[in-house]
Amino acid sequence: MRFREEKRLRRKDALKAGVAAAVALALLAGGAAALHFWENDRYATGSDEVGSAVIAAPEEQKEITYDGSTYRQRSGLETYLIMGIDVKGKAVAVDSYEGGGQADVQMVLVVDDANKTWQVLQINRDTITKVPVLDVLGGVAAYADEQIALAHYYGNGRENSCENTALAVSMLLDDQPIDGYFALNMDAVGIVTDLVGGVTLTVTSDFSEIDPTLVQGEEVTLDGEKALTYVRSRHHIDDQTNIARMARQRQFLAALEEKLRQQDSQFAAEAYTALEDYMVTDIASGTAAKIGEKLKQYKQLDTLTIDGENVIENGYWAYHLDESSREATVLQLFYEKVR
Repeated sequence: MRFREEKRLRRKDALKAGVAAAVALALLAGGAAALHFWENDRYATGSDEVGSAVIAAPEEQKEITYDGSTYRQRSGLETYLIMGIDVKGKAVAVDSYEGGGQADVQMVLVVDDANKTWQVLQINRDTITKVPVLDVLGGVAAYADEQIALAHYYGNGRENSCENTALAVSMLLDDQPIDGYFALNMDAVGIVTDLVGGVTLTVTSDFSEIDPTLVQGEEVTLDGEKALTYVRSRHHIDDQTNIARMARQRQFLAALEEKLRQQDSQFAAEAYTALEDYMVTDIASGTAAKIGEKLKQYKQLDTLTIDGENVIENGYWAYHLDESSREATVLQLFYEKVR
């Protein structure tokens, strides 16, 4: 019995050790691969496998033809969905098949073991795509052309909401397998910002109607409350589209990452304790620790987005993807030219 307890402690120490590598990405986007703060009885044995892969991996590599060339799915890829949920408070389930909150931030983390690189695709939450609509039993009843953020709304706000979003993202990316997910509620932004003692950046937008202390062009140190305002607000700011907000989110992540590098060895344990109740994931602790090590060792490539057009439909923003840009992004992330 003592051996098992010691083994569990070592596993937990390894889990925490990888946090700083990608905690910034994890925080804003709902739990990046190295922010592995979720550990329950299901993973107490220290399994290194994904808890329950959302989309099963294909039996063989798919080949497609694009612009006169043939491409084959690359091997050695791990793909994870990272979500920031627009819900305050802890990650608790609702007693319904809908009402799980919207996934305001969605990032697809692709780890390439063959080339030792990792890259993130930031998906616009207003993207209009096929969204699975769940029935009262939690099964898919239909598909609707809606904002992809609504995929998380269908479900109980925990596992089946995350799985539903993973399905929507997989379909958007031509059925690319999703190996696991992380989701973190919005309060985590403020919690970690305060844990690092604030995040310093230059305000890029006019926040005068939201918070006059955030003066465009000035360098400020954001506390937790102001950090959430900076990365979440879009009404009365810029052109009020999610594209402008996504740019601020990337800026904040970069600034937060710099601050994280200054933290001591105790930070990971503090963050674990502070954020554990705000997170939902199906990634086993051992797998998460391995991903964290890869994010530290591998080369980070530029963050990708998919081009599109913003329009207002029925009083809401709708982002219609440029099909050529979507296809090119899928090829860049998941395929290689063979002939």
